[in-house]
Amino acid sequence: MRCFYLGELLYGNEEIYIIVYCFILLWINLDYLKDYKKIKTGLAEIASEEDLEVNPEGLSMVLIDLLFNFFRRWLLYILAVLIIGNIFVVIVSVILFAISLYDVLFNYSLAKLKKSNLKFYLAGLDTIYVLIFVFYLYLS
Repeated sequence: MRCFYLGELLYGNEEIYIIVYCFILLWINLDYLKDYKKIKTGLAEIASEEDLEVNPEGLSMVLIDLLFNFFRRWLLYILAVLIIGNIFVVIVSVILFAISLYDVLFNYSLAKLKKSNLKFYLAGLDTIYVLIFVFYLYLS
């Protein structure tokens, strides 16, 4: 009887796992795009930051947001750059990374979240980016 190792399951199937990851990202992004008006309405109903149970300007919230953005966006950008290796992909990834980093670091207060549509545009751009990346993986 042969022992089964996790490495044997992962080795050679990397593209499948990346595509599954991309479909999870697509699901998250499309759900956000679909519910964007509800989210904006909900944000508008909050009178002040005192109504929130969590301080959005706290260091812990910034760290959570950075970690979430890493798995939602930045890991995909890294994978696309490493797999495709095209200078155009590098430039687009760096631009999207810079915009999302700006969003995390400077759009954290409730007033800025109410005014900003940057998360909506990033979700749309990420959806397009993921779709193109999945098609590239599928065709290659």
